[in-house]
Amino acid sequence: MAAFLRNHWYVAAWSAEIDRDLTGRVLLGDTVCLYRAEDGTPVALENRCAHRNLPLSEGRLVGDAVECGYHGMVFDCDGVCTHVPGMETPPDWARVRRYPVAERNGWLFIWMGEADDADENLVPDFQERIPDPDWLKVSGHLTVGCGYRLILDNLLDLSHLTYVHSSTTGNAALAEEARITTETGGDSVQVVRRTWDIPAAPAYAEYGGFKGSVDRWQMSRYMAPSYIRVNNGALDAGASITDADIDREQGGWGFVVYHGLTPETETTTHQFWCMAIPERMAPGHGAARDLFIERMHNIIAEDLVVYEAQQKTIDLDADALDRDANPRGTIPADDGLLAMRRIIRRLHGEEKRG
Repeated sequence: MAAFLRNHWYVAAWSAEIDRDLTGRVLLGDTVCLYRAEDGTPVALENRCAHRNLPLSEGRLVGDAVECGYHGMVFDCDGVCTHVPGMETPPDWARVRRYPVAERNGWLFIWMGEADDADENLVPDFQERIPDPDWLKVSGHLTVGCGYRLILDNLLDLSHLTYVHSSTTGNAALAEEARITTETGGDSVQVVRRTWDIPAAPAYAEYGGFKGSVDRWQMSRYMAPSYIRVNNGALDAGASITDADIDREQGGWGFVVYHGLTPETETTTHQFWCMAIPERMAPGHGAARDLFIERMHNIIAEDLVVYEAQQKTIDLDADALDRDANPRGTIPADDGLLAMRRIIRRLHGEEKRG
C-alpha cells in the first residue's frame, strides 16, 4: 500500500452526494461510511463494524446512529457503540474511528490524519466560482483507474490538449508555440502557458466567436496534497492583458476548472471536478447548452482514457517506483510535474519525521 499524505484535508464527496443514505467509500486505502445526521451535519465513520467487520454502510440509520446489518450493534456519530443486542453494557473495544469533516463551496472534506490534529482553518477554499450564481457550473465525480499523480501530471502539462482534445480546446499551435514558465512557492506550483497570434481552437472559435488569431493563456496551480485550479482565457491577437491578470481573467472567452483528487488506492483515484464559465460566455438554454455540457464531460472522459492506459503500462513495469510513471528522460514541459513530486516527497518526509 502506498504511503499517502494523511495530515491534509481531502475531498470525500460533493456535498449533494451525501444525505440520509449510508454511503461507503474508500479514501487513501481507508474504508469510510458517510451520511448526514438528522440536523444535516455530515458524519464520517470507519466503514467496518468493530465486531465482524461488515461495512456499516450495509446497515441502516437509527436516528443519528448506525445499526450494523449483521448483528445489530449500534454506533453513534462519534463511533462509540451504544448498544449490543443481549448485552447490558457494550464492551470497551466496541468502537470505530471517527473522521473530522467540513464543507466548503459544495465539497465535503475529510481529514485523514489524527483527528486531534484537524484544523478547519486549513480546509482548501480556492473554488471561488462554484457558489457564484453568475457562472455556469459543469461538474462530476469519477473513480479513475490510475494513481493520482498521473492526473496531476495531465493538469500541469496542458500541451496534451493538442493531441487529446483537438476537437474542442486544443490545436497544434498550443503545443508548438507556447511560452511556459514554472514557479514554486511553499506547497504549491504554478505553471503558465502563453501563446500569441495563434489560430483559435475549435471551442474558442465556436463559443468565443473569434474570427481570426488569438492570444491565449492557461494557468495551472497545484496545491498540496492534490488540488489543481486551471484558469483559461483568450483575446483577439494583439489585445493587452497583464501577467497579473491571467490568473483570474477569461478575456473574450475562457473558463476555470477546479479539481480535487483523493487517492482511493495506490492505483485508483476519486476525481472531483468542476468547470465554471461566466453565464455571459455560455450557450443559452436548450439544446445548445445541453451540447456544451456534454462536451465538457467528454473532455474529462478523453483524459480518463489516457490515465488508465498509462497505469496499465506502469503496472507491467517492475522498475516503476510506487506504481508511478517511470520516464527515461524529461522535457521542458515536465518542470511543473517534477516540482509537484518534489513537494509531495518533502511532505512525506516531514510527516514521517513528525
